[in-house]
Amino acid sequence: VMVPRIDIATITSDSSLDAAMTIFLSSGYSRLPVTGKNTDDILGILYLKDVAKVLHETPTRMKEKSAEELARKAVFVPESKPLKDLLQDMQRSSTHIAVVIDEYGGVAGLVTMEDVIEELVGDIVDEYDREIPDVEQIEEGVYRVNARFSLFELGELFELELEDEDVDSVGGLLTKELGRLPKAGDQVEVNDLELTADRVEGRGKRLLTVVARVKLKPAVEESASDE
Repeated sequence: VMVPRIDIATITSDSSLDAAMTIFLSSGYSRLPVTGKNTDDILGILYLKDVAKVLHETPTRMKEKSAEELARKAVFVPESKPLKDLLQDMQRSSTHIAVVIDEYGGVAGLVTMEDVIEELVGDIVDEYDREIPDVEQIEEGVYRVNARFSLFELGELFELELEDEDVDSVGGLLTKELGRLPKAGDQVEVNDLELTADRVEGRGKRLLTVVARVKLKPAVEESASDE
């Protein structure tokens, strides 16, 4: 249920709170992991509400104070931990976000309490959520798919073999190929498919849907048949 490592939005420890607020507003996230040397070196979690409090009370400190100074302690969990146990741990520690660690000690991803609850009891729909179908045909050979749609199922849809050792979803593949969080209209080509970032929630928040189409091949003139 975790957000894979490649999809995680982070902020470096020496970034100012002013810079952090810019990332919060552009990404739409309310919590950001604070990193040191690299993504595996997570020093804490920066909360939007903590930054907003500084902005309200002492705005002059927004450029003086660093993300690391205001970050809260990060909670780390192994990727093999059962969800029911994880939910209980998060409730006990009053945390809504945890960093998932793989068997080698590296960061595998990020999981929120909402992710865990939705997996256990079903999707939580609020006033900002709209139900998104897994697949919607736009025209012949063109489909709008949920960003969480699996690569395997997309491959079956187009009768192609789509596999990636790092990601399992269409949105994850698009993000990996771009090398950054996608914005609406961003496009990549993978095998014989064009993947285009379609709907993005709010101000560049979470990728919701992707348009997939067969890549158009250049027309080749047929050679004149022998008479």
